[in-house]
Amino acid sequence: MAAAAAADALVGVVAWTLAAMWLMIALLLVRRHPDVLDVVILTAGVLLVGIALHVVYHTVLVGGCGQTLGKMLMGVAVVRRDGAPAGYGRALLRCVGGGLCLLTLGLGRLPALFTRERRGLPDLVAGTRPISHPLPSGKRAG
Repeated sequence: MAAAAAADALVGVVAWTLAAMWLMIALLLVRRHPDVLDVVILTAGVLLVGIALHVVYHTVLVGGCGQTLGKMLMGVAVVRRDGAPAGYGRALLRCVGGGLCLLTLGLGRLPALFTRERRGLPDLVAGTRPISHPLPSGKRAG
């Protein structure tokens, strides 16, 4: 799961960097010499764009196909507890649960170490669980 999270983080950092660059270019086109307030607003905008990209990425991919790109690479999917597709609402709740893990400095991930279904706080909040998903070659990720 850590490798899937790292792959997703890489995708997120690339997207966020591109968005931040475009925001900076837009600011410089509008204001030739930005002042401190412009920089503060730009910083807030970059942070909000990062949060929005994260939420949209995880909600759309987990809600639509049960996997983010990192989970696809590692052969992991997210389903409801009964095995049905997670759906967009549960995917959004799972993303909110991930935010709660961030607020607890990662402690919300600990239940995954002690539960048979490997459910951390995001899965407990959303009523989901991770499962091994066959890779295209028919092999399972380690």
